[in-house]
Amino acid sequence: MEAETKQLQLELKAERKDRQNEVNKLEREKIKATETLRKEMLHKIKETKANLLALNDEQLQTTTRLTILQNH
Repeated sequence: MEAETKQLQLELKAERKDRQNEVNKLEREKIKATETLRKEMLHKIKETKANLLALNDEQLQTTTRLTILQNH
């Protein structure tokens, strides 16, 4: 009976260790996915900002040309 209890305790300990390793692996994957998503979003934000600045410059040039033509 004691040997069986000892064996079950060893199995339980091994199972807990396996579960903890699995949890750690899943946490690392979650962190990695979050970092990847954060990098992608920062890239998209920079890209959008650049596009908006280019559009703003283009509109400003058009407005300036229009104003110059109206002043003539």
